[in-house]
Amino acid sequence: MTGPIAPPWVDDLFPFATPPALRVLIDVAWQHAYDTLLETEVYDRTLVESHYDFMFDLVAAPRPYNGWEQYPPPDEDDRRLPVSLYATPEFVPFGALGTGAYVGWLVPAPELGWTDHPVALASGHEHGVTFIGPDTRSGLEFMLSWALRRLRQHDAPPTERRELVGRLPAELHVRPDPDRVYPGSSWHGSGVTRDDEFEIVFDVPRGWRNDPGYDGIGVLAPAAAFDVGEPFAPGDEPSLAETLAAARRALAAGHPATALLVLMDAFVTSPTCHFAELKPLWARAYRDLGRAAYAERLDRMAAGYPNSCACPAPH
Repeated sequence: MTGPIAPPWVDDLFPFATPPALRVLIDVAWQHAYDTLLETEVYDRTLVESHYDFMFDLVAAPRPYNGWEQYPPPDEDDRRLPVSLYATPEFVPFGALGTGAYVGWLVPAPELGWTDHPVALASGHEHGVTFIGPDTRSGLEFMLSWALRRLRQHDAPPTERRELVGRLPAELHVRPDPDRVYPGSSWHGSGVTRDDEFEIVFDVPRGWRNDPGYDGIGVLAPAAAFDVGEPFAPGDEPSLAETLAAARRALAAGHPATALLVLMDAFVTSPTCHFAELKPLWARAYRDLGRAAYAERLDRMAAGYPNSCACPAPH
């Protein structure tokens, strides 16, 4: 790179501090585009947001630098993080594969203020997530391994891509390998198959509880926010009416974590058209747990699901 050194990238792109490994990745992308930005003084966010099209795109556009003119013109949705189809709000994406799949963090309790988070893949085509690694760096190592698998299927990549594939592992201190096996998954060509027997485990603070759910994430909350009993008997397949009634009882009793788990499990096991019925109580459970940002993410999910069982499946 010639000319002045690009300033470090600083932003509030995510609802928590951006983990250091991802900041490094965005810094590399930002620096690579900086010469063009200096020449034009126009911030072309596509140079940063989707520069690594051999790997993945960022899910939202980083802020422009020093008030430079922005191109394409900013849109109100540019900085709103998407919610992958069939994923719950606890999955916070940072990268898009271009196939409907997203790579992102599992953040079951944002109020804990973790500085990094486990990483998973949400396919966009089925419920549940596939565990990739315990932190951002391991998630990015997986993404580079995935990129190498794709490149191996084609002719030699252009010089620029070869340079970047070599540079990113060095900058991120990772060792990608197109044949590396990651916990909780296996390769199927350039795709990933989830191991349904693999259980994702979170750090549980003293006085807290983590109940696994059908989405593979479950609910992490203070133990007092859970009911000591079970809302349904083992093997029950509750109707929508029974699910909503159980969630209301749990909320009324001051057990929003139990209500949240009931509703999230119903989201996984019920027809997608039930989302509209589940959403009001689901949002209340989040708010009662102090997770208003997740209630807002439910609003973004709503556009992807039919509001009546007479409607077609989500697209």
